[in-house]
Amino acid sequence: MRRIRPVLFNLVLVLGLTAVAAGDELAKAPLSIWREAQPTDGESELERLNRAFVELANKARPAIVQVRVIGGPEAKSKSDETQFQGSRGSGFIINPQGYLLTAHHVIDKAKDIEVRLADGQRLPARIITADAQVDLAIIKVQTERELPIIPLGDSEAIRVGDLAAVLGFPFGRESSMNLGIISRTGRSYPDSASYDFIQTDAGGYAGGSGGPLLNSKGHVVGIITMASERGNMGFATPINVIKRVIPRLMNGEKFVWGWLGVKVSEVSLQQAKALGLSPAKGAVIHSVLPGQPAERGGIRTRDVILSVNDNQVDSPRDVTRLIGGLEAGRVVKLTILRSGKTLQLSVPLGTKPESAKEREA
Repeated sequence: MRRIRPVLFNLVLVLGLTAVAAGDELAKAPLSIWREAQPTDGESELERLNRAFVELANKARPAIVQVRVIGGPEAKSKSDETQFQGSRGSGFIINPQGYLLTAHHVIDKAKDIEVRLADGQRLPARIITADAQVDLAIIKVQTERELPIIPLGDSEAIRVGDLAAVLGFPFGRESSMNLGIISRTGRSYPDSASYDFIQTDAGGYAGGSGGPLLNSKGHVVGIITMASERGNMGFATPINVIKRVIPRLMNGEKFVWGWLGVKVSEVSLQQAKALGLSPAKGAVIHSVLPGQPAERGGIRTRDVILSVNDNQVDSPRDVTRLIGGLEAGRVVKLTILRSGKTLQLSVPLGTKPESAKEREA
């Protein structure tokens, strides 16, 4: 044992001296593992584009909010404290006095609503007005100061390929911005709340419903209401539809949306050939509900709806959208194909009966 100890001591001493020498060497020699970036003169195209993105985010994010829908309190395990359970969505401020836009399905059946501002402040909110058909809600927070806003743009002016940005609170976390393009332009119709969704590859995600879809100027062109299962596509209600209904909702009016009372399906290629339809288009009626507007207006089973108010119908979805965006009492002009002949029918829309609402729910 006496011989081993000096050997170990000498080994530790050698290792220590080696480490000190290596440290001295590193201190003396310049590091060459990486290269420091050097300042560049001027600004490249990419840098200008990058600065534009940053400016877009800086301008828009202060007006983006998180909407927290509070349910009943639920006791924590092993504690007397309570935590509130509920859902979370997004929204944006449109008026400095505290008026916000969000999606109706975010605040539907809410007992209490809490809004988290961009600076982290949390304020109670109340519903001013809402409409489920357009999936729109206006809520308000009480504030002593003016809040930053986002201006509303023109959704009819967007084009496929235009730059798009989606802002919101993904998965209930911090505010974020996703960039992409307009993949499909939404369409709105004059004197109607009917519309096609705007589609963007800027994405959609849980917690993002109610957030704005912005154009390159930072103007709102839509409200995100749906997303694909993978979250790589977002779908927005065109802002022009929102602007059309807001004044009436703010005046206390409640929309009663129209109802035709038919069940429709897609025209198959075989049916189109038999009917002489080329290309295949329209929506074939396979059921007319008794006592409803369609029956009273003379619509029959196996009729094919070709257009609604001169808007071409390519699928059953078009009929649902175009009729659903009109108010009860409006007279709708239908172009019908029946037994090889084209007919024009004018049908006053009714109100959807409660029994039908329950079945759909």
